[in-house]
Amino acid sequence: MRKVIPIIIALCITSVAFSQPKFEFVGDPVKDWGKVMQNEGPLKTTIKIKNTGDKLLEIFAVKPGCGCTTAPIDKKLLDPGDIATVKVDLKIEKDNGPITKGIEFTTNDPKNDRIDFLLKANVKIPIELFPKFMNMGTVDLNTEMTARIVLSNHTNKDITVTNVSITDQNLKTNIKKGFVFKAGTHNSVEGILKTGTEGVYDTKIVLTTNSKKHPLIEIPVRGMVGTTK
Repeated sequence: MRKVIPIIIALCITSVAFSQPKFEFVGDPVKDWGKVMQNEGPLKTTIKIKNTGDKLLEIFAVKPGCGCTTAPIDKKLLDPGDIATVKVDLKIEKDNGPITKGIEFTTNDPKNDRIDFLLKANVKIPIELFPKFMNMGTVDLNTEMTARIVLSNHTNKDITVTNVSITDQNLKTNIKKGFVFKAGTHNSVEGILKTGTEGVYDTKIVLTTNSKKHPLIEIPVRGMVGTTK
């Protein structure tokens, strides 16, 4: 009996020594929204965390990698088997192209004291101008100049031009009423300028469309009119 007691004590000590919390994400540690429109934000998701260990799990901090992300957690102390929930909002109104953001969790799990959850998306501007304005450069007086931009329709719907408005009668464009910007296409927009007024040139081509979300597409046109000699 005296030999059994030390063995039991040793087993208890070993059990206590090996008891530890275990941080695990419920599901993948990555949320990828794929292609999204810039005006569809903020993007939302829910992260669930489970303590699969046999000791209290403490989540010391939940730290988003940028100010564009909020990630409040409903509880930071998890008994074995407990689940915590994090509601994530990701702002994307200033993004364009592929993005990857992180949320860092700091815990008392000795194997996962710092662990990241990743947020991914490919953000598209619904109607994108490249470059952002039509650059005429320097135009000689009474000389015709043509400049171009690419207008991309990243939406999943065709957009039809219902009216074309240009305040300067000396500026013409190849886009006419009835022109259709097909969904997912890139289109060349031309501006043809011939003017006799010297100085800084700054106007715009305004396209009225049948789209409720994008009723007006404004294309800035800039340059300098005067002799280049």
